[in-house]
Amino acid sequence: MKKILAIAAAGLLTVGFVGCNSKGASGNSAVMDSLSIAFGDLYGAGMGQQLRGMDSTINMEQALKGMEYIANADTSKAFMQGLQMGMQIAQLYAGIEQQCGMPINKSIFMKHLREGLMKTTPMGQEDMMALQSKIEPLLNKAMEQSPKAIANKKAGEEYMKKIKDDKSYTFTKSGIAYKVLAEGEGKNFSDSDVVKVNYVGKHIDGTEFDKSGDQPVPFNLKQVIPGFAEMIQLMKPGSKVTVVIPGELAYGPQGNRGIEPNETLIFDIETLGIDDTPKRPQMTIPARPAK
Repeated sequence: MKKILAIAAAGLLTVGFVGCNSKGASGNSAVMDSLSIAFGDLYGAGMGQQLRGMDSTINMEQALKGMEYIANADTSKAFMQGLQMGMQIAQLYAGIEQQCGMPINKSIFMKHLREGLMKTTPMGQEDMMALQSKIEPLLNKAMEQSPKAIANKKAGEEYMKKIKDDKSYTFTKSGIAYKVLAEGEGKNFSDSDVVKVNYVGKHIDGTEFDKSGDQPVPFNLKQVIPGFAEMIQLMKPGSKVTVVIPGELAYGPQGNRGIEPNETLIFDIETLGIDDTPKRPQMTIPARPAK
């Protein structure tokens, strides 16, 4: 029904305006008021059903504000192009807040956007690249200072202090801690190896976030998080360990899917040997985070 109403509304809109254009402006305000009522009723019913069909909890007052804003706005080409770019900016705002855990300063952003927008001389490629080079270190700093990153770093440090009393754990210079469940046999793996691994990844509260499942997973040690790669190189075929990897040797302040910034992670790992098959799947966990 909602599709039928939407199609009917679109059809009536076209027919109605063609009719008005062919006859010209009549000046009959009563007729135009009646036409406005008819269109308003039809569009209200059709769009109401369409919006509720997409989201039953939608705030209709907010939806109406959006409709009125666009319907009554300037329809010039420049305004419409600006509107599209504004949607990109809104997505940028949301992305930065999600990644950094804090909102961007919108007033400062818009001030500098305006200054750049109003310049009549195009910026050179080198200057653009110089601006881009500022982004990554600032973004990393913002992520490091996010409330979640700070809280997770503190929780990880407290967890590491707790397990220091457990004599079964060995601590490396880099900061990982591990306990050996089975020694294994043969040579230790090197960083150039692709190693077949069974593993379970857990948060420090013990909940799982990933595991290898029924089949071992081949990992290229140059493509995994630093703490995971270091642990594998301390192991031999048949080894089993539990390793605790601090956030800076895992996914750092940027986190990963299902893993918050600066989270300390626990892995139960069993190494089965070197994988020498020609085709290897690209794994995402515990893959090294993208820079």
